[in-house]
Amino acid sequence: MTSSPQTQKLSRQEAEDFLFREAALLDDMRLDEWLELFTDDATYWIPEGKDDLDPKRETSILYDDRFRMEDRVWRLVRGPAHAQIPPSRTRRMISNVEVEESEDGEVVVYSNFAIFEVRRNEQRIFAGRYEHRLRLGEDALRIRRKKAMLVNNASPLYNLTFMV
Repeated sequence: MTSSPQTQKLSRQEAEDFLFREAALLDDMRLDEWLELFTDDATYWIPEGKDDLDPKRETSILYDDRFRMEDRVWRLVRGPAHAQIPPSRTRRMISNVEVEESEDGEVVVYSNFAIFEVRRNEQRIFAGRYEHRLRLGEDALRIRRKKAMLVNNASPLYNLTFMV
């Protein structure tokens, strides 16, 4: 990754590599490593109904800060995640990656996704668009905000306890 004094640059290839790594960590249930991709002030948001509501005033499918993400990962990896017995098997596909620089010095990366989940011999497919707000940390890119806009975010979603 290259940087200039005024702005950070991130190529599409670098953004894709980052998103592919995140997807692999999630699919392999390496959630402790996945959590390391996030900043200390990170948020992880899955809007409900519409994609651009205020998550602090409207209902969301999920709206986690870093503390809540750590708790969720702990339960999925070590704790009593009863809704994930047996655990889901997932495979993610990422495409249509676009990179934009924001005025606040972060990099915004948009991508489309499809998640294939199999659990108890039943397969479900989720699709949508990600928005990652990335920050260059001391040693690597970090996610400050991850927003997953599901195509079916206005429909009932049974047991969405794996990480989208």
